[in-house]
Amino acid sequence: MDTENTINEETLPTEDQPQVKSETLELTEEINQNLHSAGRWSQFLSILGFIGTGFMVLAGITMSIVTAFIPNQTNVFPFSMALFGLIYIIIAGVYFLPVFYLYRFSSSIKQAVALKKQDQLSNAFNNLRAHYKTFGIIMIVFLCLYPIMIIGIVLFGVFSGFGAATQGIPM
Repeated sequence: MDTENTINEETLPTEDQPQVKSETLELTEEINQNLHSAGRWSQFLSILGFIGTGFMVLAGITMSIVTAFIPNQTNVFPFSMALFGLIYIIIAGVYFLPVFYLYRFSSSIKQAVALKKQDQLSNAFNNLRAHYKTFGIIMIVFLCLYPIMIIGIVLFGVFSGFGAATQGIPM
């Protein structure tokens, strides 16, 4: 049958049908003030994020150096304690990315409002989208890792209890 042609003919605009206008958003003075305020607050939060990331890197380096010189006498962990410092530095690197996107949003939104430039506004919202997308991905990863870590901790506790029982060490 010829149903494909009738469907296509019905969906094509004809001369009788009015053209659909694309709606535009109007940025009022109140919206501009709110966007500028959001830019200032996001800049403040991003600067705090950069400072926090720097402290995390310093703490990771310090932890790696200090724990490298402490002997692992208890043999509780099968790896060097300096690895915790490296993990801390990696977490700081992951945290840096959304903070960087937030800073770029704050810079772009303030310029867009001050200069009334549409491309800057678009750039600002692209950075805000990237900020939220990055944090969303990080949250998904951590939500997947939490059950695995809980199971690992429980198994570690169970097996360390079994090891103590077989050696005659009271728990």
